[in-house]
Amino acid sequence: MDHFELAPELAEEISAHALECYPEEACGIIAGDGDAGTKLYRGRNLSATPRVAFELDPETLARQLDFETAGLTMTAIYHSHPSGPATPSEADIVQALYPDSVTIVCNLADLSSPVLRAFQIAQGQVREVSLARTAEL
Repeated sequence: MDHFELAPELAEEISAHALECYPEEACGIIAGDGDAGTKLYRGRNLSATPRVAFELDPETLARQLDFETAGLTMTAIYHSHPSGPATPSEADIVQALYPDSVTIVCNLADLSSPVLRAFQIAQGQVREVSLARTAEL
């Protein structure tokens, strides 16, 4: 996958969720088809150290069953980095269990201007994926 398509309202929702959870990491999943995200599910961060790590709650992960019956897949997992960096951390790389899903990182180093970047993480290897804003849903 070379790019991931995300509607502007979903990008805004990720940034809003990250800002609401600040200074802790926000997290959630995105359902869609192929290389496009169409529906966002906010998650709860259950990490014992939520300012520097995330652990997505099982209830949110279980939502996959709902959208898979509708023919969709989990196309992305998102989380925020309250003080940067805008790239996956070592913990993010180790915990990346869904190689077919894109990892979206929302960098909040500048609270007035959240930055979203997308990555494919598989077998410990990280590759940036172009994040394309698509038409409104």
